[in-house]
Amino acid sequence: MSHILENVQITGIIRGNSTVQAHITSRPSHMLIYKVNGESIYYLRGTQMRLSEGSVLYIPEGERYSFKKTSDGDSVYYLVNFHCSTPLMEKPKLFYPQSPEHIIYIFNQMQKHWMLSHNDTDRYELHSLFYHLISVLLQPQSKPYRTSAQSARLDNALAHLEEHLYSHELCVSELAQMCGISEVTFRSLFTSKLGEPPKKYIIRCRMMRAKAIIESGEYGSIAEVAKMVGYEDALYFSKHFKSFFGYPPSKIQ
Repeated sequence: MSHILENVQITGIIRGNSTVQAHITSRPSHMLIYKVNGESIYYLRGTQMRLSEGSVLYIPEGERYSFKKTSDGDSVYYLVNFHCSTPLMEKPKLFYPQSPEHIIYIFNQMQKHWMLSHNDTDRYELHSLFYHLISVLLQPQSKPYRTSAQSARLDNALAHLEEHLYSHELCVSELAQMCGISEVTFRSLFTSKLGEPPKKYIIRCRMMRAKAIIESGEYGSIAEVAKMVGYEDALYFSKHFKSFFGYPPSKIQ
């Protein structure tokens, strides 16, 4: 059974290479570990869990376990340590996401914002990415299969999106044109790769940044905040903000 995660405190995000083996007497924090390549076997509660390429393992805080690497060569992983009021699950669990490239993307972005987390904006975006990771892991495994060639067609558009995420001129139809595909196909590929439609992704990123800016107090007006996150119309921005958070931006001034 999963729970709504509250009071989340991220304590570390690591990209590393697995040691040959280890024994942990008490897990100091909750952990999500994604295996980029290689394989390790974890021994938890009298059972074996095989963490192989493309899978994610959740281990609750306080858990006693051991593991050993079973593959030759490098065994690269991403790991996030966190504390929260209630565990994500009552016991360890393996996840097999259908879009491993998206999981890598999330961890890459999380690590980037973790390194810059002295900044309020980066802290909010880090937590937004963390919750998005949880939602991807918990959602039903029903996404359509996409080939690597199809996925690669998005690369230029995704790079452009990240560079111009807060520009009012950003347009989903132009992103589709950059890929040489229809907007309908682009939305489908984007959702398959990143776990949510492009418009929802853009709004989420903009709203999290806007909230961080407002709470920092480093702005002149709501209209100024709107322009900083890609909105020319302050009323339209406020409408999106209230729809996303459930209250208007003026409430946190």
